[in-house]
Amino acid sequence: MKRSAVLASISLLSACTAVSQVDSRQDGHLTLTTRARWSVTSWTHVKNVGVKRAASYCEAKHAQSHIVAVHTESIWGVTNEAVEVVFDCY
Repeated sequence: MKRSAVLASISLLSACTAVSQVDSRQDGHLTLTTRARWSVTSWTHVKNVGVKRAASYCEAKHAQSHIVAVHTESIWGVTNEAVEVVFDCY
């Protein structure tokens, strides 16, 4: 029963955000963008989803993630939160 509740909570939180495909940048780093679907979603949650997705991407390649930079692409209270995560897999 606890496991079902945890999975339901994760699904609900995941529904609050959208994550782009992982892309390569010209400087050799990887990047992805996480966006809130609703204005009530916190910046911290949006950032954490992006960082976790970067880690999952690297784990799938049997590597560890290293976060290079995190950029905000939104204006707090005006637009939905958007965060670009720049990372490498080692």
